[in-house]
Amino acid sequence: MRSSLEKLSTQILRFIPLVLAFLTPLFFLPITSDPYNFNKLYLVTALASLSLIVWCLRSLARGKFSLSLSPSLLPLTVLTLAFIVSSVWLSPIKHVSLFGQTTLIVSLLIIFISVTSSQKNYLTVNSIIFGLISSATILSLVTIFHRFDFLSRIISSDLLAGKSFNPAGGILSALVFTLPILISTVGYLIAHKNRLLRSLLFASIIAMIVASLINLTLLFPQSGQQVLFLLPFRAGWSIAIDTFKNWPTALLGFGPGTFLSVFTRLRPNFLNADNALWLIRFTESSSYFLTLITTTGIIGALSFFFAFIKPIIVSLRYQQTNSTHPTSVFLSLALFASLLSYLITPTGIVSLVLGFLLLTALTIEFKLLNFAAIKDLTLSLQAEDDADNIYHDLSQTKKHSPKSLVLSGILTVASIILITAYWYYAIPAYSASVAAKQAEGLLKTNPVGAYLKEINAGKQDPFNYNNPLSLSQFFKSITINLLNKKDATAEDKKNATDYMQRAIDYGKQAALLDSYNVLVWENLADIYQSFIGYAEGAQNFAVSHLAQAIVLDPSNPQLRLRLGVLFFNLGDSDQAIKIVSQATELKQNWDIPYYNISAIYKYNKDYSRALQYIRAGMQYTSQTSPDYAKVLEEIKSLEKLLPSPGSTPSATVK
Repeated sequence: MRSSLEKLSTQILRFIPLVLAFLTPLFFLPITSDPYNFNKLYLVTALASLSLIVWCLRSLARGKFSLSLSPSLLPLTVLTLAFIVSSVWLSPIKHVSLFGQTTLIVSLLIIFISVTSSQKNYLTVNSIIFGLISSATILSLVTIFHRFDFLSRIISSDLLAGKSFNPAGGILSALVFTLPILISTVGYLIAHKNRLLRSLLFASIIAMIVASLINLTLLFPQSGQQVLFLLPFRAGWSIAIDTFKNWPTALLGFGPGTFLSVFTRLRPNFLNADNALWLIRFTESSSYFLTLITTTGIIGALSFFFAFIKPIIVSLRYQQTNSTHPTSVFLSLALFASLLSYLITPTGIVSLVLGFLLLTALTIEFKLLNFAAIKDLTLSLQAEDDADNIYHDLSQTKKHSPKSLVLSGILTVASIILITAYWYYAIPAYSASVAAKQAEGLLKTNPVGAYLKEINAGKQDPFNYNNPLSLSQFFKSITINLLNKKDATAEDKKNATDYMQRAIDYGKQAALLDSYNVLVWENLADIYQSFIGYAEGAQNFAVSHLAQAIVLDPSNPQLRLRLGVLFFNLGDSDQAIKIVSQATELKQNWDIPYYNISAIYKYNKDYSRALQYIRAGMQYTSQTSPDYAKVLEEIKSLEKLLPSPGSTPSATVK
């Protein structure tokens, strides 16, 4: 029985990397709010849960706990601990951090440890390599077929409507995954001698090259419009450096998954000079490495870097031994290319899975080549006279005392508790995402059904601020419709009051869930601003919440403009001019604030200053803009309102 259990668990661990390598880039489901990364995360966590269970069962069957010490193990362990500690200690959205990026890193570490500690064969190495090549090839074929509209003729889906559709989760994600595989497959082809395999590899290379060229053309500006918006390295580096101002964030960052809120707080002012980027709020930095510095500090970033650079150094050190071996060539080239992509581009879950799989395969390769950098550690509560090799099958006659099973049993129980705790929260969160997607589809045809779905999503995932945010906007729209209704009945007015309060309550709930997120305070300000004249104190709350949004996004001129316009509408022209002027200081080449200041001065009958500001704004308005003619008309109108030279004070004195 023990022997059969040990063999089964070993076989499962042998093929989990193959499933992960092949499915992750291709896996997506249109039933959730995020069809791509969200489902890929659940795929990885499901495989990690299975890996942990079967690894524990294998340890129970063998009566001992085995672990392979490799160059990447310590850095990856430190990286995982950095994610966990940063999530618990520093992140303002602890649940989101723990069940998002932290869960991904923990899951990949579990797969890495369980596979490398139980496998020492080329079958696992080759399965990872061919799983990656096959996945990249199919991904490339999907890109080619989609480019020439073959997919849309076969499958009817809204996801296929756009040119940017890609199962990897985006064009950039596909490129960052495919290019390292393409480079390493070329090296693998050169090093391999089998003619049939070389022919298949050549066909795969051609498909990957064609698809990569298509994806690159899709990243170029389309019809004069920029398609790809990346945070400039200068800005990403500036934000990363700002994390070093306090020792906790210098060591462990602001928390996984918090880059959006960090970006808005630390965004450098020079971004406002870029007319293509100044309105964008980035959720990741210029590269994955800079994102790590910002969210997990120097500990997380350096541990990640050393986890990849150490096996590369080991490969170079022993290049005379393994340079001609096709698998070593593939793994070394792919790992180096992946590390380079982490340093220069923002990467997603597909690229991270690629990196961890390459580390897994290279570690097993080091074992097979008997490198001194790899050591096997076996822990047991009882010494055994004939210690068996941890990779050999168990003898049918070999027995273990109950004492030798204690350590493995403790680890198994701990693992079951961990897995149960995770899925206790993960399953409702997935159901909530499905409900939110259904609500989105029902919004136009069945608003009541959409509301019920959104309510259900909020109940199942009470930690996601997007659910109450959507509900607050839903009730705001209903309230406005009732308030603007002609011949409104007493019942309508009563319902409007009730819905107004619900909109406010849901807006506050979203703000409590992620208080460092500027979006929730903008949402609350928008709600209160919509209810000015209907809700007591709405104007004061609208001002205070917009002010809070400015605190969280201080270099955003659009927020200053909104607050200034709000003050003007409330009758405070002086404060309005002061705040809108701050918008012009933050972004000098934006014409709208100048026109708003001009309108305020015109309202105050200060026509000279009104003309001065509208002329200042005109220099930033394109002559091809439809507003240009209106501005010219307004200038002529203001010039007519100016007093004539003969009516100056000096002339009248005379």
